[in-house]
Amino acid sequence: MSEALSRTEDLSVPASDAVPAPPETDTAGTEKGKGASAIPKGAWAVMFTVLGASMMDLLDATVMNVAAPSIREGLGASDTQYQWINTGYVLAFSVLLIAGGRLGDIVGRRRMFLIGLTGFTFMSAVCAIAQNPGELIAARLLQGSASAMMIPQGIGMIREKFGRENSQKAFAIFGPFMGLSAALGPVLGGALITYSSWRWVFVINLPVGVIALYFAAKVLPTIHHRPDDRPKLDVIGLILCSAAVGLLVYPVIQGREHHWNWPIWAMMAASAVVLGIFAVYARARHKKHLDPFIETSLFRKRAFTTGTMTIFLFFGACSGAFIVSPLLLQIFIGWSPLRAGLTGAWWSVGTIISMGAGQAFVKKAPRRVLHAGLLTLAAGMALTALTIEHYHGAFSHLTANGPIYDSGLSSWNLAPALLVSGIGMGLVFAPFFGLVLSAVDDHELGSANGVISSFNQLGNAVAGAVLSTLFFNRVENHGSPFASAQLVYWLCAALLVATWALAFMVPKTARSEDEIMI
Repeated sequence: MSEALSRTEDLSVPASDAVPAPPETDTAGTEKGKGASAIPKGAWAVMFTVLGASMMDLLDATVMNVAAPSIREGLGASDTQYQWINTGYVLAFSVLLIAGGRLGDIVGRRRMFLIGLTGFTFMSAVCAIAQNPGELIAARLLQGSASAMMIPQGIGMIREKFGRENSQKAFAIFGPFMGLSAALGPVLGGALITYSSWRWVFVINLPVGVIALYFAAKVLPTIHHRPDDRPKLDVIGLILCSAAVGLLVYPVIQGREHHWNWPIWAMMAASAVVLGIFAVYARARHKKHLDPFIETSLFRKRAFTTGTMTIFLFFGACSGAFIVSPLLLQIFIGWSPLRAGLTGAWWSVGTIISMGAGQAFVKKAPRRVLHAGLLTLAAGMALTALTIEHYHGAFSHLTANGPIYDSGLSSWNLAPALLVSGIGMGLVFAPFFGLVLSAVDDHELGSANGVISSFNQLGNAVAGAVLSTLFFNRVENHGSPFASAQLVYWLCAALLVATWALAFMVPKTARSEDEIMI
């Protein structure tokens, strides 16, 4: 990435990297292209700078699926602390993502990007030196908060720099690179942990973050808004929304440790009350023509509301598989992080293949592609459960880190199920966001994108917490991690079937990628 970032005005990439080189610049400060309008000078430098920081964030998020079991053993974390280490980052990111986008509009996207990137890099160092689970959980929460300040700014700056008519040229490169990051994250993390230590998962962010900061300060544009154009941050809305989410997720994660006593249930009930207060407050603010934290008009549209619930359930179902698989393979069967990461690559391969192949059908029948993807992914989850049942193991011996089971399960045994799951996910991704945004008016797109991203991450956090709690409870009460993993996979498959049924209420037509990338 450092080579890509080393050019600040006319960014080109070697042919060996398989990335199209940007057109030549002319003396007028634009870049010659085949399209009707020219790409502004320095636009590619902005794109690759944003891409570098975004890839670092995505790598950090995906690598935790493989790293978390090793962190649990290294720091002696309890089951509850393990859940916080795994979900804390995503939770903070989802709650503050909309606020991050708003702050970018208020104080400037470049400034917020630099603040977020600085915070992310610094908290990576704090994560790397954490001496106990509490320190790491706090650092991960702050790291997720910093990421929420950084990530919303990147897409906006690319769009502003390239212009609406040229944005697709940038996103044609942006998307595949982000997909590659998601695929490589578990493999890279597994290699670092196997041959060094889990701390290197965070240490590697430091040089990358410093390089990204250097180039971000040099190439990112400063967009000036007139004072009357700047939205105001709805602080009360932010507090109410954050409180509602926190009152739901905290008791879900902590409930098992507190034996599900009455304060735990009271907090979950309070979450619904606070959410209701937030809805009333947001509507009142909208009537006064004040900038709301979330555009309430969005939720009066059945298609959008259905779409956000579809996103919540879909990503929630996927999170169960991503959390339980490393637990079973690494902690209970004794695989190395690298082996677990390479095994998970089958899922990524399927996703990349089907995302490319699915594009041919998306324009003709996007909702049918979505339905096909959901059922294929559900079949992959069910096949994984059946594979685990067939190759279930028996107790072998006890180690300092817990019991180890002998099992005939191998990477090749799991490959068909993971490949099918990945193909299903790729088919879902291809039309997903365009369908959900199809009923949204142009002036609502900014808020809608923020809500969708938040529901995406919130589904990961909430369902991940629920399903991992169920897994630990099942292991504690019944003893078999194989039966516990099977149950989670069957529940994930059932969630996906429910999502398939709900998706019949999603519109049949979709917005183009250029329209949704604002």
